[in-house]
Amino acid sequence: MREYGRKVVVTVILASVVSVYGSVLGADVHGPEAAPWMFSPALPSMNIPPMELWGEDLAQAVRGHFKSDIASDSETIERVSGEERGPRIPEPMVFDLMRPLGAKRGEGEVNVLGKIPLRRKSRAVDGAPDPLGFVRRSPDTQGFEWAPEIEYAIHDGLGIEFELPMENERVEALKAGGQATFGTGFHHRFIHGTQVIVQYDLDPRVWTTTFLYLAGLRFNETWSLFGMVGPRTELGGRVPDRRTEFLSNATLFANVTDRLVAGIETNFNQVIGGDASLLFMPQMHYEVGKRWMIQGGTGVRVTTGLALPEVGFRIIREF
Repeated sequence: MREYGRKVVVTVILASVVSVYGSVLGADVHGPEAAPWMFSPALPSMNIPPMELWGEDLAQAVRGHFKSDIASDSETIERVSGEERGPRIPEPMVFDLMRPLGAKRGEGEVNVLGKIPLRRKSRAVDGAPDPLGFVRRSPDTQGFEWAPEIEYAIHDGLGIEFELPMENERVEALKAGGQATFGTGFHHRFIHGTQVIVQYDLDPRVWTTTFLYLAGLRFNETWSLFGMVGPRTELGGRVPDRRTEFLSNATLFANVTDRLVAGIETNFNQVIGGDASLLFMPQMHYEVGKRWMIQGGTGVRVTTGLALPEVGFRIIREF
């Protein structure tokens, strides 16, 4: 029995010496670039490599197994879209994008934009019966203007949209567009792209095209800025004088919480040889869940001799 006990003690001592010796000389054996997880003075055989060494499929399976429903719900629209290809910058509520810049193939959403006038208007500017409406040339019925649309990313960084600008139950125009992402800069704090929109007004029948340059910049975790600039031109139709406008949008955002964003949106339109109009719209964006977002604000549209306070909102469902 004593002989057996001595053998056990000797075995334990030898194992301890080998363990310590391997820990001390491990860097020499494996080289200076060896990962620190490989070495431990106690139980080296129990060390677990980090996930990046497991292989993508196994790592994804483990993450998916341990990810809770709460964590999944936190990955909402403006957080997941395009984040791997550039900064996360919210979209303006009124003049939105065709999915965020940098969107991945297969992303999509349906949404509806609405605006409720707080004071009725009735005055033509530059020959346009509804100068502050979605469709300037259409008759102004002083009703509720809204625009349902669908957006889809057909390829990484390439999106399309179809929209129906409406007033009450009447469709005023047919609208389609495409958007492309150029890339990022400044250590992925800057992202830019372009947008092309074709619109066919139904009354009167007029074709309109819009070409925009888009750019966004994230200053820090809280503040970001998005802007658009470009021309909108009437190409043909049943109007005596075809107009060209210069459009610009600048929106400053502040991430208040993980789900709440505050913003101030300004849209400026200048008809070449005519009048200008300005929209000033403070707004809030709230991510209700992984697929839903609501946006709302109160602002004012101003043009020559006419000011229109209004409430705006957008409801978004991602798929």
